Amino acid sequence: YFEKLQGNFAMEIWNSGCAINCHMDRDASYWDELLGQGIKIYGVATDDGHGMNIHCNGWVRVNAENNIASILQALQDGKFYSSCGPEIYDFYVDGDKAYIDCSEAAVIRLQSDMHPTKLVKSADGKMTHAEISLTGWPGAYRYVRMTVIDKDGKYAWTNPIWLDE
Repeated sequence: YFEKLQGNFAMEIWNSGCAINCHMDRDASYWDELLGQGIKIYGVATDDGHGMNIHCNGWVRVNAENNIASILQALQDGKFYSSCGPEIYDFYVDGDKAYIDCSEAAVIRLQSDMHPTKLVKSADGKMTHAEISLTGWPGAYRYVRMTVIDKDGKYAWTNPIWLDE
């Protein structure tokens, strides 16, 4: 029933308590369901810590000046990414490819609506760049987003880039 909620600019895609203690909600599938319906909403990672072992395992990295107004505006504008460890330095679409630069990764995946997930894998877990084609499957992409997974299984998520605007 997430699609019936109104006025939210973001939703929790990682909750450290649920993901670490219960191995639940580790893949942001609800987020893709909403994005696929055309609902423009950003994803945030949180700790939701009820025990000290959960703290500092999920956060957002905001591209903003160090003041409250700038941080709040950047959150509203989606100028952030969510992480449990990996860093994302750049993510963009140019022509028929999506590009990402990040800290060392074992897997980078491109996700979108109505299209299969595309994976780029690194045997040594040291990949820091990926270019993924947006061709080869019928129909236009409504949005694309990427997930970076490091060799320790920690995730980082870009916010979507909307291609139908």
